[in-house]
Amino acid sequence: MLGCQDFCGYYEWTFHYARRRWGREGLACLLAEAIGRDSQRHYGDAGARAGLRGLYDTWTKTGEDEHCDWTFTLDERKNVLRCDMRRCPSKGFLIERDLNADEDYCNHCAGWMIPMLEAIGAELVEHEHNHCGQCWSTIRMKDRPNEPLQVENDIRSDPRWRHGYLDRWASSRPLPLMPSVSTSSDSCDVLADWFTRYPRLAFLEECPPGRSGTAEHALEGRVAILATGAEYADERCCPVNPAGVLLDHDTAALVAVASRFLATSADNRPLLMHPFLPASAPIDFIALGLPRPMPILPLLIRAGVYSHRSGGPYPDARQWLRLLLDAVRSE
Repeated sequence: MLGCQDFCGYYEWTFHYARRRWGREGLACLLAEAIGRDSQRHYGDAGARAGLRGLYDTWTKTGEDEHCDWTFTLDERKNVLRCDMRRCPSKGFLIERDLNADEDYCNHCAGWMIPMLEAIGAELVEHEHNHCGQCWSTIRMKDRPNEPLQVENDIRSDPRWRHGYLDRWASSRPLPLMPSVSTSSDSCDVLADWFTRYPRLAFLEECPPGRSGTAEHALEGRVAILATGAEYADERCCPVNPAGVLLDHDTAALVAVASRFLATSADNRPLLMHPFLPASAPIDFIALGLPRPMPILPLLIRAGVYSHRSGGPYPDARQWLRLLLDAVRSE
């Protein structure tokens, strides 16, 4: 008999199949109808019957059944239901088994919750998840105002919250990942928008500083140079400011990357990127003073240049960059 998390690998593969076969709109229909309206109907029924109290009672029962490491906090006077997830059993199942078939597994929760909440007159006020099994949300009934709710077990105070990259929602709408670069909430779009500003993409070794014109053109923004973290950390190896830098788990290089990145003016800083493989040890980029890097795995999967296989072997930093270049060129 399947356990309560054993379906998650098939769940994720189904999302990938629907996205590839019918696109984002097709996946949105699957989430809203097959999950939100059908398989999770008990949430909608409970919310329609008893508002936030009905949602609270049903979700806390689910947490007991699935052994969720989470806390639901209800304040009906403030019209707020809040969830703080410390370890998602669903995403945790995928991480523990190194599974990553779909571009964005975690977004399915908002995908089915928002239509369900709208149908009962409720709203997802705020939501964030870090793709590492931690998230938080607040929900309100739309017929009256809500007030902020402070909680002692705020997941954002947990060291694990500093891992991964964040997707955010406000008033049931996804927010841009990098507003200074793109209006999109989709990491694939952000990468495409960043690199389409350049007429040509090239690897660092294709633009050595001694070759006439190449390094100068890179400095003028005519060539988007892609570099590994180790290359960027060594200014003798990479004297120009690249357009994109792929970081890995080289601790010494990360410290040097942070030093150079923070010493560079904001207008000349590269886009920091990372594969974010599910089973890889998380890196606290924030502790180094760096922004959370942009994930490249979703774009590689969407472009069809990479299929993740549990247990590896995995590409090295230079191979990841070549896959990224192929993916950007295919968009």
